[in-house]
Amino acid sequence: MDAEEKIKILEAGKLGRKALEVASSLIEPGALFLDVAEKTENFIRENGGKPSFPLNLSINNEAAHYTPAPNDKKTFKTGDLVKVDIGAQIDGYISDNATTVEVGGKGDYSNLIDCTREALNAALKVLRPNIEIYKIGQAIGEKIESFGFKPVKNLGGHGIKRNDLHSTIFIPNYDDGNGRRIENGQLIAIEPFASTGIGLIHNGMGGNIYIFSGTKPDPKDPVIQNFSTLPFAERWLAKVKPDYKDYLKKNLFMKQISHFAVLKEHKGAMISQAEHTILFDGDQIIVTTQ
Repeated sequence: MDAEEKIKILEAGKLGRKALEVASSLIEPGALFLDVAEKTENFIRENGGKPSFPLNLSINNEAAHYTPAPNDKKTFKTGDLVKVDIGAQIDGYISDNATTVEVGGKGDYSNLIDCTREALNAALKVLRPNIEIYKIGQAIGEKIESFGFKPVKNLGGHGIKRNDLHSTIFIPNYDDGNGRRIENGQLIAIEPFASTGIGLIHNGMGGNIYIFSGTKPDPKDPVIQNFSTLPFAERWLAKVKPDYKDYLKKNLFMKQISHFAVLKEHKGAMISQAEHTILFDGDQIIVTTQ
């Protein structure tokens, strides 16, 4: 990568981290999901970037992929366990980071929250240039299990490329035996998920997040014009296309766009999450969202 690309990646990381802190600070009993999302995403825009994807606010047994709909009236309740996931992008160069917040600070899930944070730290400690992927998963899984919880085996981290939030690399939350190595210049997200249940998730209902999935982008399409190939919120589309509901219905049927399902724990158990974006740059391993 050239110097300009690296600068944008690092700027996106710093802005994404600040946005995560903003979102976390706004979550309290009675707060509207919609207010938290709009204020956090606007913070990114006001500071020279764009959201990499809509703010995910997934509660309790939900692992990911819920963002408020237009005019959403949903509020946070004391004791909710919230996965807060956001990133920023600068010219298509992306960051992705997450944390878990217990609303009202009762402390009922302190160990579960600590578990994923410590699992992320354990993964960062083993990182080396050219590291095998399974070693990252091994560090995560062992730490989660040491707390008495289960790593979520069908969720994990991912590669990141310009305008591509989830590229082909998968970073597991356990030792899956994958001997593929992280290459120089790669950007990845390490994303431990832990469960009080069996450590598996399934698809629930749609979470108001979409992405272009067609094969031939129309440059005049409002999705491509405004959001490129990154995930977007229904409420974002509503601001640029008055007939957005008809647009979504038609393009879902034509398979030009796809709807992200809310990911839910199989048995309704609680889930926590932590995440950082990491750049492998020669001998340097840079946590861009730290």
